[in-house]
Amino acid sequence: MTIIATTSALLAATAPGGEAATAPPPQAPSSLSAPSPQASLDEAAERASRPQAPSLDLDFRLGAWKFHGYLQYDGAAYHQDAEGPPDSDFRRGGIGLGDPLRARNLNDGSYLRRARLGWEGTHGERIAYRAMFEFGDADEAGEARIAEVWASYNWRPYSIRIGAFSPPTNMEGATSSDSTLFLERATAADLARSLGGGDGRIGVTVRRVAPGSMAAVSLTGPQLDSGEDYAPRAAILGRYARAYKWRSDYRLHFGVNGTLVLTPASQQDAGRPERFPVRFLSTPEIDVDDTPLIDTGEIDADQAQILGFEFAAQRKNFYLQAEAFLFGVSRHGPEPGDPRFSGFYVQGSWILTGETRRFDQSLAAFSFPKPLAPIGGGGWGALEVAFRFSAMDLNDREGAAGQPTPAGGVRGGRQQILGAALLWYPRPRVRLMANYLHVDVDRLNPSGLADPDPFGPPPATPPPGVQIGQTFDILAVRFRYSF
Repeated sequence: MTIIATTSALLAATAPGGEAATAPPPQAPSSLSAPSPQASLDEAAERASRPQAPSLDLDFRLGAWKFHGYLQYDGAAYHQDAEGPPDSDFRRGGIGLGDPLRARNLNDGSYLRRARLGWEGTHGERIAYRAMFEFGDADEAGEARIAEVWASYNWRPYSIRIGAFSPPTNMEGATSSDSTLFLERATAADLARSLGGGDGRIGVTVRRVAPGSMAAVSLTGPQLDSGEDYAPRAAILGRYARAYKWRSDYRLHFGVNGTLVLTPASQQDAGRPERFPVRFLSTPEIDVDDTPLIDTGEIDADQAQILGFEFAAQRKNFYLQAEAFLFGVSRHGPEPGDPRFSGFYVQGSWILTGETRRFDQSLAAFSFPKPLAPIGGGGWGALEVAFRFSAMDLNDREGAAGQPTPAGGVRGGRQQILGAALLWYPRPRVRLMANYLHVDVDRLNPSGLADPDPFGPPPATPPPGVQIGQTFDILAVRFRYSF
């Protein structure tokens, strides 16, 4: 989620597999155009007075570079049923993550979702680099940390990138947070992105970009901000996308992606055997309150797999996108069965002012429209309306309501979200968003013989097999500015 909008020349230089700017061929000297001696002296003096890019050492310069950054400020209000006592109000959140009773009263509020500052640039025609630091996110309390730092080498149509970055995972994952239709990515795409991908993931990616197609393979390890309780992981990610275009009015996109986790996280607790947990959990596509409402808990695993399918279509200012994902976990240990999960989303938009979303072939994803008549340029900017339906099923052999979870069963919950959005782009560097989400979570209490009190002693853990999900609405807004 960390694709930063820059000038077109810099994008062309830094886009993996994209064409780097080339210098014009030298011209033969001509006595008719030869500068005067004084003009040559003046030009030399002007060059000497220009600021020079800082150098790493005597042999290497940073080349063409620029500082830039962006911020996103979010606010949300949650409209739920009134909170009741825990022995009769059974709504619950994540397992072992703070107070599970918070799910009964999600907190309204606002926070700095992202605040990133850094620089990027090129050295010569083939080398590009970027370093970005994050100052936002409520969990970090304003502490600076590395969001991404990488370098790439480009030789058309191939490129190789190494460092800490967001590797190619799926179409929604490749869409910049400045270009998503909603404040957060669809749940299924975000969960698929988080397993072996996501921001700040250490790894290496080889990418091939040709007219109408993009293919990428990545080998990844842990994230830069992974906790000390988790040993490095290893995963292989692949993505292939194909785009078809007719005139300037129609575009179709098809793609497939996959993730194979070779080495899950490792945890070693005193008095317990080593575990290799895989876990899927998510908030309802708004992170102002970070309480997850669907959660598989930790699944001791040898491997995990994801297979995804992509589709998108565009005609002028109309746009449609959909993805579906299959999740699999190969268990480690005595519990029976290998869990399987699934999810999908469908979303689209209509730009009322006539602009079109731009397609970036190097990312195989769409980006925000550029206003034809921005404020200050004789107009009021671009206006876009959008919708989304997303569904995520984190249940596997969950058993019957009113009964404990069967051996090997997973009660992560089913979540469906219907959303509408209004997006306003008064200027290319400014975006204001308003989201409405109707959230429906169907989830049975996951207590069972293996874990009779997942939320703590009663009444924190309700009776076996009761409904702990809920239905509610969210209104949310975001202000975004880049520089």
